[in-house]
Amino acid sequence: MSDLGDELQRIASEAAQEARPLPAAQVMRLGARRRRRRAARNAVAAAAVAGAIATGVLAGSSAGHSDPQRPASPVAPPTGPATTPAARSPAPTPTPTSTGQPTPSPSPSPSGGTPVPTPSSTPWALPGS
Repeated sequence: MSDLGDELQRIASEAAQEARPLPAAQVMRLGARRRRRRAARNAVAAAAVAGAIATGVLAGSSAGHSDPQRPASPVAPPTGPATTPAARSPAPTPTPTSTGQPTPSPSPSPSGGTPVPTPSSTPWALPGS
């Protein structure tokens, strides 16, 4: 097992000796290329979104208008046997019952204890003045 570790260390040291960093000009050129590609990709995406929005707006604005020269197509009568809808009985309506208690309000209201402070238009005003 130690032979494997020795072999890996030897390969790592050889690779480290042969490794050479890129020159600064090459690094800057690669960075500029990435920036140009990203800008081009973003421009294409923006154009695609603008085209989709324009298509949707144009389709929506023309869909609401009908051609006045073309008459509407008539609706064909149903071909099946005529059926009459079943008579519906009216739905029962609840009758109000008085229990002597007030109905609860939908929002909480303060009880008669302490007054609730109200916001002032002037932030430096003291409460109660």
